[in-house]
Amino acid sequence: MTIKVGLIGCGLMGSLHARTLHKLPGVKVAAVHNRTREKAESLAAEVGATVYDSYEALLEQDLDAVWVATPDHLHVDASKAVLESGKHLFLEKALATSVEDGAEIVAAGAKHPELKSMVAYPLRFAPAYRTMKETVSRAGAGKTIQAWSMRTHFLDPNQRVYDKYRDHYYDTPSWYFDDVTAKGPIFSHGSHDYDLLTWMCGEVESVFAYGGTYLLPPGSVADAFTVSLRFASGGIGQVSTPWVTRVEYDITGVATENLTVVNNNGQVLVKDDGGPEQKISFADNDMWVQLNGHFIDCIRENKQPLISLEDGLRVIAVSEAAYRSLKERREVAVDYSALRSVSRTGV
Repeated sequence: MTIKVGLIGCGLMGSLHARTLHKLPGVKVAAVHNRTREKAESLAAEVGATVYDSYEALLEQDLDAVWVATPDHLHVDASKAVLESGKHLFLEKALATSVEDGAEIVAAGAKHPELKSMVAYPLRFAPAYRTMKETVSRAGAGKTIQAWSMRTHFLDPNQRVYDKYRDHYYDTPSWYFDDVTAKGPIFSHGSHDYDLLTWMCGEVESVFAYGGTYLLPPGSVADAFTVSLRFASGGIGQVSTPWVTRVEYDITGVATENLTVVNNNGQVLVKDDGGPEQKISFADNDMWVQLNGHFIDCIRENKQPLISLEDGLRVIAVSEAAYRSLKERREVAVDYSALRSVSRTGV
């Protein structure tokens, strides 16, 4: 069975997903839409799709699923329209730029349980992080004591950016740097890490953030920050994904009662009390193929996706608390009341 998909948003992430889907067996990228037609036409020529001048027109087509890859603050209307048209929804992270908006999307998904919906957090599909998850889930690993994730970046509106995950250069979208709509890396980039640590360590109870705008122009988003986390289990953590470091480096770790596992820039280190430290290296990181392929498999096989809309809202609750803490310079409890309400009532 060929799965026919549409794409709303043909920018950096939309193009990446379209090219990935185009290479998957049994998948046809049939329809694309972008606010500026030129980008849509370029991508359509590459993947053999038809361009539509509105997402409403795209949704009238015979499609199985639609990928929404618009700027985060434009997710609500497009996502709701996809679900209301009876099509499966693949939604780029972050779910939205507020818990209120995110709850609208979750409620729309709850009204259509027959449809598959997933939020795109690709790090869950990277082999190093999957190994970390398997390690901390072992019988006898014990509760999380401390966790941390620091993945550094350098983003400047006047420079092209090299992305090691995709091995290419790109122009950073201007809306990234708008504090009103995007909220910066403490909200969006950091949401990858809030999701990872929640996946591995459980729900985050409260946060305390420090940070500011250092290299970007005044009035831009905060470009450097650190967020301390307290998990509901009693463990603690820390997240930082700054945009000010010219050297890019990733280090994510979890220390439980009985072991420690660390992703040190792609090499996983594991140590428990039973033997020497293990070092595990991976030749490839095919997380984009795994992420998109997983959602296609969920449609074909009627399975629930690994990352639900509710998971996306849970992460946004942490992002919003971190953003508030940065502005208010105080510890902020993560408010999951919208998630609980939507999960309970579906509205």
